[in-house]
Amino acid sequence: MIYIASLSLILVQEWNEPKLLVVAFFGPSLLAGLVIKRFSAVLLPLVVIALSRLFVPLVDEDPIFAMLGGLLLGVVVARAYERTQRFPRPGPAQTDARAHRWPAIRRAAKRVVTRDGLDDLFDRVRFHIDTFPQGVYQPVPSLPIRAATRGGGSESRWEAILPVVREQAVESAVDIGACEGYFSIMLGKAGVPTIALEGDPKSYRTAIYAVRRSGLDDVGVLALELNPDNVVAVPASDCTLCLSIWHHLVRYYGLDGATRMLETMWAHTRKVLFFDTGENEMTPEYHLPAMTPDPRSWLTDYLTETCAGARTEHLGTHRAFDPTGRPCERNLFAVIRL
Repeated sequence: MIYIASLSLILVQEWNEPKLLVVAFFGPSLLAGLVIKRFSAVLLPLVVIALSRLFVPLVDEDPIFAMLGGLLLGVVVARAYERTQRFPRPGPAQTDARAHRWPAIRRAAKRVVTRDGLDDLFDRVRFHIDTFPQGVYQPVPSLPIRAATRGGGSESRWEAILPVVREQAVESAVDIGACEGYFSIMLGKAGVPTIALEGDPKSYRTAIYAVRRSGLDDVGVLALELNPDNVVAVPASDCTLCLSIWHHLVRYYGLDGATRMLETMWAHTRKVLFFDTGENEMTPEYHLPAMTPDPRSWLTDYLTETCAGARTEHLGTHRAFDPTGRPCERNLFAVIRL
């Protein structure tokens, strides 16, 4: 079941990349053959193909051969090994059992498969599992994606944020609620060492994968689900990004709790804090206050009052989505320390 589910998922995600599928399918098929140890395992690729046909057209034959070849090789090797255990060669009496380490096979395997190669394969499989079926939220350039839910909105925000980062001579940053790491990676590419702070396991696994694929060595991922007790652990930096996270804090900790958390974030910010949030489009379970007379005015006053010793600049409105998936616009602010 694990074999069928995982390979069907990979096939649906990457059906038009047969070379990648050959690499991705051979290793798991070999492992499945070693575990199953029955030649009936060669029927599994038929189930994988049948399931995938519900979502994609007929795939190239090379991935099918990779599955069959890996399964057959795994079964043959497993059965041969069992045979050697059932009929050991005669020899002198031994007090301890021999360690079955297959040194020759290990040496040969190391020439063909590297640890980095296996890590890349497993990371890619896990990435597709984590992002199926909803896809990714942000247009992270280093991820193997075709589209992102919030592509244009993220890019327009970055275009508004970067000039302020340059103007304030930002030299370090913390991206709170980093999601898949788009803004963290863009800051890293701009030469700003950045910590991406994210609490959702699927998101921070994807962010780690994205950072590693980006090749940046000045961006790190901190797996932390932020709450009023641990917000003091947020690293101090020149710049803090608090994008599309405040309404979640209000939902779980109330307006007073979210305000105290924002005050702590601001206390750890030396130069500028970027802020946006869900507004009047949010559903009642978020418990957001009535933003009157309009969200821009209410949020400007709120940020000025909460972030002492700062001036608040409006950086335009940008595309977003409400909880039901309908498009909307949200205000973006830069809170700049005086």
